This record gives sequence, C-alpha cells and structure tokens, in this order.
Amino acid sequence: MATITILADIIIPKDAISGSASDAKVPEFIEFIVKDMPQHQVPMRGGLRWLDMQCLKKFEKAFKDCTKAQQIEMVDLIAYPERAKDKPELKPGVSFFSLMRNLTATGFYTSEEGVKDIGYAGNKPTQWNGVPAEVLNQYKVAYTEKELKECISFTA
Repeated sequence: MATITILADIIIPKDAISGSASDAKVPEFIEFIVKDMPQHQVPMRGGLRWLDMQCLKKFEKAFKDCTKAQQIEMVDLIAYPERAKDKPELKPGVSFFSLMRNLTATGFYTSEEGVKDIGYAGNKPTQWNGVPAEVLNQYKVAYTEKELKECISFTA
C-alpha cells in the first residue's frame, strides 16, 4: 500500500486547487477495485514486484525506500510508453504504470476531491413551461384545460 500511495501521489499531486490522490483516498479505492476485480490482481502484484526489483537493482532499495528523485527517475522510465519502445525490459513496468495511472485517475475523479477539482456542479433543476405555443400550433395540438390547471407555470 505504501508504494501504491507514493505512485498515486506522483500521478496526482496536491496543488493549489485540490489535494493529492492520497488525500482523496485513491489508494483505498485501488485496493477495493483490485480485490473486487480479480483480473487486476496479478498485474498489480506483478507490477509492484517488478518496480521493487528494478529499484533494488538500480538503487539497492525498494521503491518506497528510494529518495523522491530516485522514485521520479523510475516513474519517468515507465510513464511514457513511447520512450520504452526500444527497451523491451521496461514493457512490464509500462503496462503496470498504465494500470496505476488509470486506476488513480478513476479513483480521484470519482471522489469528492476530484469532483471539486474539475468544478463539476452536478445536475441542476431547470424550469420548463412545456412545449412552446408556436410548436403546439404547428402540429395542431394543445394542452387540455386539466393539464394546464395541474401544471406549474414559471415566469421569466
């Protein structure tokens, strides 16, 4: 979970508008999704293991124990699929990071924090006085007296 939290916060860091992915409880969301959708379990576990093994080879420590600069260096290797085209050894990491990025974005932008971040106000009720008179006349139809009496009329 520590590695998932670090990665999620690298993908969506705190800024002037909203909190980070971990502030929005994205790691908990990812944990839930991976448990709920078994097809993500092997790619997630394998990707976390791959990342730690790469960090152990390069920095002699697990990803979560690396410095921020070392973590960013590793993420830069796998965050841009076009950079990894010439390096087949990075393909598992690229695939894993793509899954992490997708789950992080989904978790964040379906959270209260993410909804505030994009400024989504939600559905707002509107006022509708029914079909305009000119359209009713065009089709030679009309509301009945009963319908008119039972409906609310809004004035502009």
